[in-house]
Amino acid sequence: MKAFFTGHRDISNLNNSNVIALLNQAIDMAINQGVDRFGNGMALGGDQAAAEILNQRGLIWTGIIPYAGQGNYAKWSPEQRLKYRGILKGASGKIILSPEYYAGCMQVRNKYMVQHSDICIAVYDGRLTGGTAGTVRMARDRNLSIIQVNPKTLKISIFEPSKQLSLL
Repeated sequence: MKAFFTGHRDISNLNNSNVIALLNQAIDMAINQGVDRFGNGMALGGDQAAAEILNQRGLIWTGIIPYAGQGNYAKWSPEQRLKYRGILKGASGKIILSPEYYAGCMQVRNKYMVQHSDICIAVYDGRLTGGTAGTVRMARDRNLSIIQVNPKTLKISIFEPSKQLSLL
């Protein structure tokens, strides 16, 4: 089984040891459900925090890269670019979805991760807009299990897919 990560980029308390502990707990929960590999979109914030944990724990993960030049993204500082490259070196593999950036490539990456996973681990505070919110909605629509790490409340929630019963 495979799980993927999605998360807000602007998490102010991401270095908070409680958030990191919750991410570790979410990873353990996924492993206990049978997950043996992870996908990670390598965005700033929740994605990279999760990737660092995967590296520290020696777990198998693949970087799902929206476009080949993501590591040189102009809006990232030199420190952020260096950190990205260092984290990505720990990946077991990389899947690059496009040779170049284009409008919508991040959403394509998110859709790819949803379509190729069984569980979504979301560093998600419940806001209704943005890439993380959209990815969580896609995961729900596809009936994936969702393990939510809420960086505001410092709680974990689990959302299991609804089971549809048919009467004969």
